[in-house]
Amino acid sequence: MKFFSVTHKGLVRLNNEDRCSVKCFENGAVLLSLADGMGGHAAGEKAAQIAVDTVDTFDPALGDIESQLVRLVEAAHGKVLEASLREMSHRGMGTTLTTAFVSNGVVYWAHVGDSRLYLLRGAELVQVTDDHTIPGLLLKEGEITRDMMMTHPLRNMLLRCVGCEKFEPDRGHFGVREGDLLLLSTDGLHDVVPEDAILPILCSDADLEGKLAALVRAALEAGGRDNITVVGAEV
Repeated sequence: MKFFSVTHKGLVRLNNEDRCSVKCFENGAVLLSLADGMGGHAAGEKAAQIAVDTVDTFDPALGDIESQLVRLVEAAHGKVLEASLREMSHRGMGTTLTTAFVSNGVVYWAHVGDSRLYLLRGAELVQVTDDHTIPGLLLKEGEITRDMMMTHPLRNMLLRCVGCEKFEPDRGHFGVREGDLLLLSTDGLHDVVPEDAILPILCSDADLEGKLAALVRAALEAGGRDNITVVGAEV
């Protein structure tokens, strides 16, 4: 399995509040994690780092993979809340968190917020996770289209996040096979680059590093209004 990550602060933001991690284990297993922090005075950076660091304590030897991922997301939530109470400048900080453990042809994932996990199989790109936003909810209910999501006035208002009052992680698992590609992204990518533009980049002849770099370039060319982070793995 090949894996790679790219992060960029974008063209508008002064700081990069995104954090990501790729952690390798025995037998070719890998843990992919990504967080998009929010909050002033570097609080978003701190929340995202806490989230990624907490998930990185994952131990596949403990078993019950999916439940363990959820427990670690819940632990990150508690740590972010504690940190926000200790320091006034960190009050209200939070972060998205999307993590996926890939082992023996199965992807186990946990997620909260509006970062995303995608699966590319052949020429079909599928968004595995739901966006915990009002547009994400409206899309799930068939009220709006994906194109409408990208311009919705409430697209950046999270209904759930690590550190938010409303917190409930999603979870799941699915099988993968040779040739599949996993993509984790923050909204700095998918809020400005539509999926019909992401798909041909992922299906190109470039290697994984080249594909992810091309995604970041596309987001920058679309304005780079937010931090941009992508994590990919080719099975």
